[in-house]
Amino acid sequence: MWKFRADFSYRQEDFEKALKEYSDCYALIPPANNAMRRDVQESQARCLMRLGRHKEALEIAEMLTKVVSNTDHLTGTLHLQATIHNYLGNLQEEVWCLQQLISLHPFNPEFWISLAESYNSVFLTITNCKDPSQSSRRFNLCARRSLGTPQCINGIARPIDSSVSVDDTIVPGQCNERDTLLNVYTHWEQLRMWSCASFIRARLLLQFIQPQHASFVLEKNLKTQKQIEKLLEKAGLLKEHKLLMEEVMGEDLLAERTKEEGQTDTKTTQALASFIMPSETDFKDRWFQKINTLLGGIK
Repeated sequence: MWKFRADFSYRQEDFEKALKEYSDCYALIPPANNAMRRDVQESQARCLMRLGRHKEALEIAEMLTKVVSNTDHLTGTLHLQATIHNYLGNLQEEVWCLQQLISLHPFNPEFWISLAESYNSVFLTITNCKDPSQSSRRFNLCARRSLGTPQCINGIARPIDSSVSVDDTIVPGQCNERDTLLNVYTHWEQLRMWSCASFIRARLLLQFIQPQHASFVLEKNLKTQKQIEKLLEKAGLLKEHKLLMEEVMGEDLLAERTKEEGQTDTKTTQALASFIMPSETDFKDRWFQKINTLLGGIK
């Protein structure tokens, strides 16, 4: 009963009340009921996000990661972490979470769009030393960033909705985040290419599942495809480069397992003991190394 009451409060956007009710509910759950405890804790984290208490939400998400037992649990926890890191401006951590999500679900276009956006934000932060919360040049195709009250990060207020246009103000003084990101992304010029390739992958997936869609879902699919095309044009991607990326990023869509139109090889729930998560280097080699080589191998 407490859980239903808390869910109702959350839907009513009374997040303070929902948080209290989830907390009361959690106190009544038997220790052996791990599934319900996980569900309620994730709900608590989402309430905390909506209330602007993002670090507390992140603590819960990180704790949940330590006790995951299968790939479904890991997916939910990684998605929660990526959302929180995005709002906090933790670009490196957000990219890592999205790479892990894509490794689990390589046919999910939303995850690819999110990764493309994150790579673009890293690129802008490194090249221009700008605060990643400034969004007028950040791509916004996924509604996942309106999380609560404005928060001040490095002295600059982050808008509630990242679709709100703001000036691309350069952060005064030393840009510590830029230096940190440069240590991770030494070949920063590749970031724009990775962003474009990720967008292309997302568009290919949307085209692939388009026959399954109808009504408003189809309308949203087609609208997103058009937005991606405009973004690629804005990025100044050469036609031959775009065609090459389309070929490479869509190779697995022609495999035997996707022979039936609109069907993809979706992963079923697996025990973590039987699933090996690739490293960041493995991820880049899997998806981008061939493009690097064919485009002349930016070193």
